[in-house]
Amino acid sequence: MRMSWRPAFLFAALASALSVPSLAPAQGPDPVREAYLMRQDFSDCGNADVTGSNPTGIGGMVRVKRGTDGVTRVMVAMTAKPNTTYHFFLKCVRILGDITTQEEGEAIVEFEFPTNSVGDTYAFDMYPEGAPAGEKFQSVTIKF
Repeated sequence: MRMSWRPAFLFAALASALSVPSLAPAQGPDPVREAYLMRQDFSDCGNADVTGSNPTGIGGMVRVKRGTDGVTRVMVAMTAKPNTTYHFFLKCVRILGDITTQEEGEAIVEFEFPTNSVGDTYAFDMYPEGAPAGEKFQSVTIKF
C-alpha cells in the first residue's frame, strides 16, 4: 500500500521544530537547505540523478541547518510504509540513525552530525532492513 505524502503537515512540523519560517535558503550564520526524499532505489554518493520533479515519488523532506556551533542538524519528515524502521544515512559516509514510522506511515525525526565531517555537497538515503526494492529513498543533493 503506497501512502500519500502530506506536505502541509510535514512542512509545519519542520518549520516549527527548526524555527525557520521560509522555504527559501536562509542567509547568514545558520544557513538552511531543504530537499525532497524521493522514492528511488539507487544513485551515486551525491545523488546526482535524484530530482524532485516527479511529485508521485516524493516520500518526505529533509531540512538541513548548519549551526555556528559546528553541528549540522537534519530534520526528516516522511510518509512511507506504516510501522517500519528505516535506516537513515549521510550517504556514503555513515548511518545517522533509525526512523520508525507510525501506523499511518508518518515519522518526524531529527539527527545531527559534525559539520566538518562532510564538504559543502552531500546527500542522504534511507531504507528498511534488507533494503527491499521500492522502499528506498534518496534525497535531492544538498549544496551549501
